[in-house]
Amino acid sequence: MKNRVNYISRTLVAGFFTLIVVIDFFPDIGINISIGIMGVVTFIVLAFITRQNGEPVFKSSKQKLIFTFFSGIYIFSLLIILSLLGGVSQVGIEWTNPILWGLFLIEVLVAYTKYKKELKRTSNNSSGTFNNS
Repeated sequence: MKNRVNYISRTLVAGFFTLIVVIDFFPDIGINISIGIMGVVTFIVLAFITRQNGEPVFKSSKQKLIFTFFSGIYIFSLLIILSLLGGVSQVGIEWTNPILWGLFLIEVLVAYTKYKKELKRTSNNSSGTFNNS
């Protein structure tokens, strides 16, 4: 039950984050941004509370790399779609923002570097080399 609540909470964090971005691009839709912020904060806390103690968020660096890549694709796709629908960010978050792209690329490179190190470490451990002394 605890795992299910954790999964639902993490999913709702993404949903409320998306709502915040939509409200930023279309402030006249009649939804107060504080609803989105309260939802994000509430479900982050709930996800944190229901997380298994000692269980890592990502089981491997490959999983983190995949998550980082696809979450970036999701965010940029969302920004592009909202821009194509005629929305304009009130705080200046646009898909053409070089700082946003830089942060995304740095995070992907960091995750990729950790993944390559993990691959090298696992291939060295499974290569079967023995040290005869």
